[in-house]
Amino acid sequence: MKAAVQHVCSNCGNTVHADGKFCLFCGDVLAETAEKSVPVVRKTVEAPTVNAGVHWPPDYAGFWLRVWAGAIDVTLEALAALLLTVIVGYTVKLIVSRSGISPITGSYLTGIAFIAVLTIGAWLYAAFSESSKWRATIGKRILGLEVVNSSGGKLTFGQASVRHFMKFLSLFTVAIGFMMAGWTKRRQALHDMPADCVVIRVAQPCLSLFGKQS
Repeated sequence: MKAAVQHVCSNCGNTVHADGKFCLFCGDVLAETAEKSVPVVRKTVEAPTVNAGVHWPPDYAGFWLRVWAGAIDVTLEALAALLLTVIVGYTVKLIVSRSGISPITGSYLTGIAFIAVLTIGAWLYAAFSESSKWRATIGKRILGLEVVNSSGGKLTFGQASVRHFMKFLSLFTVAIGFMMAGWTKRRQALHDMPADCVVIRVAQPCLSLFGKQS
């Protein structure tokens, strides 16, 4: 049995690790005050589960870095969806010419195919990328960013999926949900909060694609 000291964040009141230098919940720097320390008895002293490649406290990614990363990803998603839709459209035209379906109906079908491919493709792209060992989409990798949970660990596929679909909530708030990354303490956008994740800088822009960490 080992005695440990349990610290409490003076900003949000959450319990933090004994050897922590900042709060994992609100990002505030911890002040080591005796009156905030409460002795407790534990069998073991557990260290925080932190990504070995991330130094804490982290360098949270700002609003504009995230905007540029998002622009790169949206462009890649749209180009991929457009390429697949061209293939689908060509197939639809062949079917239309042989089945007697009107060209207007064929155009509608092509448009629906584009929306479906873009929606499903964007979800799978974001969820698999951010829950992979890279912890980032291509756009974030180019700018040296990663998406991690509040302890610095890798997101699960479910967490990455929740984060992706919550982007619609950020969009429907007249994009204020996206802009929240500019002023919240841990630079979280609205869609980051339900999945309890943060976007951090781990490398210089463009260098992270080649594995060079700053």
